[in-house]
Amino acid sequence: MISLLTDLTFVVAQNGEGGEEASTSSPYITYGIIALMVVLFYFLLVRPGQKQRRAHQDLVGSVRKGDEIMTAGGFYGTVRKVADDHVMLELNKGNIVKFSRNSIARIVSQEPAEEVYEEEEELTEEEV
Repeated sequence: MISLLTDLTFVVAQNGEGGEEASTSSPYITYGIIALMVVLFYFLLVRPGQKQRRAHQDLVGSVRKGDEIMTAGGFYGTVRKVADDHVMLELNKGNIVKFSRNSIARIVSQEPAEEVYEEEEELTEEEV
């Protein structure tokens, strides 16, 4: 890498002097720099995006009935039905909403949330 930069500065210095010899420099250095820029572009921009997309697909594929999830819009709910392109979420007792599978942001817990509703019912009975 350092030798490439040294060669690049040498070519730039030759081109700056003018004359006939400056225009006969090797085009391979230019091609090498372009190739290096393409490789850097791939590893800094394209590859991380692919990893993030793959991780999200794995997350969406691992959603099961009973999981508590958070959607991209910030809704928390319990998965009641899983289909190919959507899930049915129960946001609170009796409120079931259809969401796209791609809108799942994260899985909060992978345990069935039935116990939570039972506790809520017990609290309301005690209050009355």
